[in-house]
Amino acid sequence: MSTQPFDPTKYYPSYVNPNPQLTPEQFRQIQNSWKLVKDGQFDDFKQQELISDSLGFWGLEFYEILFELDPALKLMFKNKFNQSRMLTQMVDAALGLLPGTIDPFLGDEKTELDPKLIPILVDLASKHVSYNVKASHYHTVGLALVRTLEKTLKNNFDKETKAAWLELWSLMCTVMIPEHVKKTQELGLEV
Repeated sequence: MSTQPFDPTKYYPSYVNPNPQLTPEQFRQIQNSWKLVKDGQFDDFKQQELISDSLGFWGLEFYEILFELDPALKLMFKNKFNQSRMLTQMVDAALGLLPGTIDPFLGDEKTELDPKLIPILVDLASKHVSYNVKASHYHTVGLALVRTLEKTLKNNFDKETKAAWLELWSLMCTVMIPEHVKKTQELGLEV
């Protein structure tokens, strides 16, 4: 058995900040940009008539970009439509646990991460091991996330908003990748 300490940072995408620190303003930028997506306030959605659900449309755009970045990932997804719905529901729910949203009970803006978020991310990472997700896929998913937001929000996705989303993805990676690697190693699978 190895006595070397476990270093999850070697699995982090190169653009991930290993010590993410989101500011209240960054949380607001994330929430405001996602609200544009939820409300269908982006040209690509408005200019088409096939899909009435803006989140579903955004999810399909995400998977198109993901598969452009890594065509081999198509094999992991049997139904892009269902997957896109699950993705956007998960993103929407997770963003509801971040600061910058309005607390439904108090009516005030949340100023701290909801303590439920970290266990949800840990569980999500653990589950994705059984779907044959590799640690390297976090790199591609993060790129697809940012590129989809850039493509759909265009001028509403400035460099500050992009930096905020990258910092949020960094936070998610610093929670999920260590769990992913741990679970993968426990099962004797390829990381």
